[in-house]
Amino acid sequence: MKPKYSYELNFVSLALGKHEFNYKVDSSLFEAQDVSEFEDVNCSVIVYLEKQERLMKLDFEIDGFVKTLCDRCGESLQIMVSTENNLVVRFAEESDFTDDEVVFLSETASVIDLGQFIYEYVMVGLPTRRVHEEGKCDPAVLQYLEEVSEKEEDADN
Repeated sequence: MKPKYSYELNFVSLALGKHEFNYKVDSSLFEAQDVSEFEDVNCSVIVYLEKQERLMKLDFEIDGFVKTLCDRCGESLQIMVSTENNLVVRFAEESDFTDDEVVFLSETASVIDLGQFIYEYVMVGLPTRRVHEEGKCDPAVLQYLEEVSEKEEDADN
């Protein structure tokens, strides 16, 4: 599935200097990456671009929320996302340098698709363990987990 919004940035016609771009992120970006663990995604992205002669500096500010399931109780959980990331785009025909924060584009390129970067930045901005705050999980599920744990403990003894 193709994302609902386009994240392509046509930079070739931009003057040297600073520019600002706004993007909206929803679930379609994650569905396009075959990620189905999110019930809902609503984030705004501001990209500050500084275009120079041989490179571009991009600063990403991502704010919003991701709705997924709690790892502990399986109920719906909304996680706030707030992250800032930097990316440098260099123009060169060949490169033997690899870095997470530096991307190389052909000198003839005119567009960069920011979708993959936005996807990665949101994913990295999420906690590894996604659980409700203490006391907010479904009490029936917690009770069941406690009973199962006690039965397993008794079986081990």
